[in-house]
Amino acid sequence: MNNFVYHNKTKLFFGKGVENSLGQEIKLFGAKSVLLVYGQQSIVKSGLLARAKDSLKNANIPFVEYGGVVANPLKQHMLKGIELGKNHGVDFVLAIGGGSVIDEAKGIAAGLTNDDVWQHYLDRSKPLSKALPVCAVLTLPATGTENSIASVIKDQDTGIKYGINAECIRPALAFVNPELCFSLPKYQISNGASDMLAHMMERYFSPQQNVTATDHLLKSGMQAVLEIAPKLYHDSANYQLWAEFCLLGTMAHNNMLSLGRNEQDWGSHILETTFLSGLFNSAHGAGLSIIFLAWLKLMSQKRPQKVLQFCDQVMEAKGNTDKEKIVNGIQKLTEFYSRLDLPTTLSMVKVDTKKIVELAEKIYNKDSKLGCYGELNLDDIKAIIELAK
Repeated sequence: MNNFVYHNKTKLFFGKGVENSLGQEIKLFGAKSVLLVYGQQSIVKSGLLARAKDSLKNANIPFVEYGGVVANPLKQHMLKGIELGKNHGVDFVLAIGGGSVIDEAKGIAAGLTNDDVWQHYLDRSKPLSKALPVCAVLTLPATGTENSIASVIKDQDTGIKYGINAECIRPALAFVNPELCFSLPKYQISNGASDMLAHMMERYFSPQQNVTATDHLLKSGMQAVLEIAPKLYHDSANYQLWAEFCLLGTMAHNNMLSLGRNEQDWGSHILETTFLSGLFNSAHGAGLSIIFLAWLKLMSQKRPQKVLQFCDQVMEAKGNTDKEKIVNGIQKLTEFYSRLDLPTTLSMVKVDTKKIVELAEKIYNKDSKLGCYGELNLDDIKAIIELAK
């Protein structure tokens, strides 16, 4: 286990009606002018946007609205939000929505205190140490961005997604009311479950030794997703199921489950964001269900130790041999995705695999090492694409 410093500054408000204290809590934080960032029309129709604006008005906090954030948020829209915030002299950013809205709000908050923030997305080695405080009101549990240090933005000119990780963009306040999720379509439950599971799997697949404690924490978290998601998929008006699902989304990506694990893989995430949600604008969770199955199949040949542990302990797969356990474990994961109507092959989402290979050859070479457990080179990436067909 590695040395670590863990600092989670997010004050998390969780449960029914917690967003009603939004304006009061932002005022207590010292905000004098707020940039209100949101997506399309869903929070308008639900009345959530109006309630949030009323809460700010009742707290006597001036605000300026900035809507129109799309799934897989775009660099140009983020940069316009930064310009708007500068023009109005805001000192606080409020995001109301799912992962895309909150990710863009984080980028705007960083851009309001750093020159040319996009360079930090392009080059993660450039330290990012300051950003305006962010408040996140979550309407779609999946990414865990309401309590994480991550923000991912897409360059619409190239189709490539880039991310930053910095403690300064972790939200200062987060409001999670499971009731706000009741109107979500079923495919959002599926994509959310896939993303949560993937966040834990990326942490689980580490070459590090002596991480038994967090292995078991991650195992329990993954098994909770495997148990709760199908129930919620068929009973989407159940508050208690939504509450557990929302909590899993937050915990999966706030790093509590990976303390001391400095080596985490994240190769599958990079492949998905680059080639599926990046190049083809696919839903992130739907892309992850495809990529992770193919990645596991490759790793079962290349580096089977942790794959066997995953299939044995997490998927609880049976078999007379290690090979049988791995095959049956991957099959059980495939069946889980299928129960949620998630795609498990590239043919199911009708993408052009030739374009993926062409882009991979432009980005990576035979000396590339993507991920720390898989350590994927270009040939490995091509193999995953082939296995995913």
